[in-house]
Amino acid sequence: MKLDARQLRCDIDPDTLHFTSTGELPDFKHILGQSRASEALEFGIGIKQPGYNLYVAGEPGMGRTHYICEYLKPLAVHGRTPPDWLYVNNFETPSEPRCISLPHGQGNKFLRDIDRLIEEILASFPAVFENPAYLQQRTSLQNLFNSRYDKALSIVEKKAAEKNIAVYREEGAITFGIIVDGQLADDSYFSKMDEHEREQFHQQVIEMEQLLNEELLELPQWQRDLNNQLRQLLQQTIRQSLKPLFEGLLQKYQGHAGVQIYLGQMQQHLPRVIEEHLAGSDDDNKEHHPANQRKLLEYLYRPNLFSHYTEQIGAPVVHAINPSYSNLFGRISFAPSFGEAHINYQHLVAGAVHRANGGYLILDIEKLLNDGNSWQTLKRVLREGSLSIDTHINEAGQGLAFNLKPQAIPVALKVILIGSRDIYYALAEVDNEFNELFRVLVDFDSRFDMSTESLTQLAALLHSRTQEHAVAELSHTAIGRLAEYACRLAEHQNKLSTRIDLLMDIVVEANYFREQTSETLVEKTHIDRAIAAREQRHARLRDNIITDILSGFVNITTTGMISGQTNGLAVLSSGDTSFGCPLRITATAHPGSKGVVDIEREVKLGQAVHSKGVLILSGYLCNRYARDFALAMSANIAIEQSYGFIDGDSASLAELCALLSSLIDLPMRQDIALTGSVSQFGEVQAVGGVNEKIEGFFDICQARGLTGDQGVIIPASNCINLMLAERVIQAVADRQFAIYAVGHVDEAIALLAGQEPGAESTQGRFAKDSINQRIVEKLQLFSRAAVAK
Repeated sequence: MKLDARQLRCDIDPDTLHFTSTGELPDFKHILGQSRASEALEFGIGIKQPGYNLYVAGEPGMGRTHYICEYLKPLAVHGRTPPDWLYVNNFETPSEPRCISLPHGQGNKFLRDIDRLIEEILASFPAVFENPAYLQQRTSLQNLFNSRYDKALSIVEKKAAEKNIAVYREEGAITFGIIVDGQLADDSYFSKMDEHEREQFHQQVIEMEQLLNEELLELPQWQRDLNNQLRQLLQQTIRQSLKPLFEGLLQKYQGHAGVQIYLGQMQQHLPRVIEEHLAGSDDDNKEHHPANQRKLLEYLYRPNLFSHYTEQIGAPVVHAINPSYSNLFGRISFAPSFGEAHINYQHLVAGAVHRANGGYLILDIEKLLNDGNSWQTLKRVLREGSLSIDTHINEAGQGLAFNLKPQAIPVALKVILIGSRDIYYALAEVDNEFNELFRVLVDFDSRFDMSTESLTQLAALLHSRTQEHAVAELSHTAIGRLAEYACRLAEHQNKLSTRIDLLMDIVVEANYFREQTSETLVEKTHIDRAIAAREQRHARLRDNIITDILSGFVNITTTGMISGQTNGLAVLSSGDTSFGCPLRITATAHPGSKGVVDIEREVKLGQAVHSKGVLILSGYLCNRYARDFALAMSANIAIEQSYGFIDGDSASLAELCALLSSLIDLPMRQDIALTGSVSQFGEVQAVGGVNEKIEGFFDICQARGLTGDQGVIIPASNCINLMLAERVIQAVADRQFAIYAVGHVDEAIALLAGQEPGAESTQGRFAKDSINQRIVEKLQLFSRAAVAK
């Protein structure tokens, strides 16, 4: 059937749209043309049971992430606002920081309260130790010690005086001397003494020293008692000074057990720190410098506001663009504080899971699976409902040794994975935990039905996107042209593509051309220019192939008739665009037993689907022509000058026609290319990329000069997929090019050979001298030759 120009595309009349520009339409925030996905999304978000996380499947560029975020925004606003989580020092085991939960917004307030507390501590100490009451008690303790010391020394002095021996203190040491006439004798007197007198004096000194040792035997204990009493006085003074500083905080945070426990531990820990670092005023000690004292207190006591929701109210919606392990599950920031190379609780940094806790986390599954640890940890978090930063994973990535084991934080969130259907089915097949944790599939279709309502919704959605991208509104003619382009993307005259991101790219690029003309709205002409410019930017490979064909470097014949050769059609992709390319398909046939040999498969260039298409040809030959005898034939089919992988069965119709042509030496037209897959019953079945394939052959014919005889054969079932370029439609309308739709191999042979192949009678025989009868006779000849051997 030869197609009319009107059958080659769906033209959308802008006048059927009930608006003149998208500016007249309300914002559209719903999922466009995805009722199944909408219902699944609503169910998955609404159900609160564990394991009902979502997997959003579909092709890239459909705007799935945008749809999900827009859907979640109003739900998140009315959701429960998650609490703030803080990590604090665990004074008993610093390597195991504790976590504290506070109502939303209270985390920052608690931080400010602790900061004020630190300020008050710095203002109070060491000033507290200059208080007269403290100094009086300290002096009393010191005087008590001195009194005991003096009493012991007076006993020794009295005994010594009886023996005319003086006891005196010299530079902290106790020394004995001789008393003469009530005065301490000098060294000259001692030198005039005879040996006996000196010996007697030494003996008396020894006796006094022994007495002194006996009296001062308990002096070390007295000193220890003094030190203990001074320390107790210091500690008691510190605690009494701290008590009023903490009373207000303890009262303020009544009912928050975690805060109460932390403040109590802090109050017990502070006295020793104050004694060691804030009790003295040694200017030579850098630790006693006020700036360093502040850093020390903040290092030890200032909580780490680990995760908090920055919005006023509602549940968080977090889209983790780069879901590495540390970005998802937190990390340790190696930035030593207080001049030390130690890592403590303040170096813990929250990940996306912590930020999304209590709300929704959106992840790209393909990126997530790039790190096996991330995927396994995410499943564990969902399974256990808690998360602690794994320092072993962190240190493996950074080459650092950390000894932190933070307390786990409870986690309750809805995870939404976005990815392809292939990954979904692969995970469902090999990962049992995936089926238990992600029970809701939100399957986005690649296209949706076209109607006046859906076109209006598309326009409203584009209106919303133009505001986000700060581009001009679109006229109704531009919407009509863009809808035609969406039909082209969908490869269907009655359906629109859901690749909204690509459509929006066209709008943005069209707006660029609009700015050059200073027009108010994006018009149809701007859309046309944007589409043409995009195709031109990606046309280098296509143009190179056309040049090679026109120069004869690649042998594609578009005139005359040749036996054993046809022009097939393939689709090549370059970036975001695809284009058609003709293929020279050749076949040879002779007696033998190898059957139909796919040369592409033999050299491992033919992929599975292509090889399947070739194997089906043998089934067709047996069913159609060799039902009464054994098929004994060796045939070779090749795609000439093809050096890459070949996949798909869309060339099987062209391969079959080339094979039959070679079998009976039947010339086939080279000015007609063909595409389509074949069943074992000779039915021509639909293929993909039909528009690109037609345009690819048309461009070669146009470059060589249109004759009016050139054309393309496509499956009849592909007619609904036609959305051809204007240049092809115009050529068809001018009868310079033709497009034929066929449903059976015989129809294609009739067009290529210029004669009917011959119908089959009720007795299963073909007319004498018909093409089909000649094929039967040739195959019978091959069979007899095989038997004769």
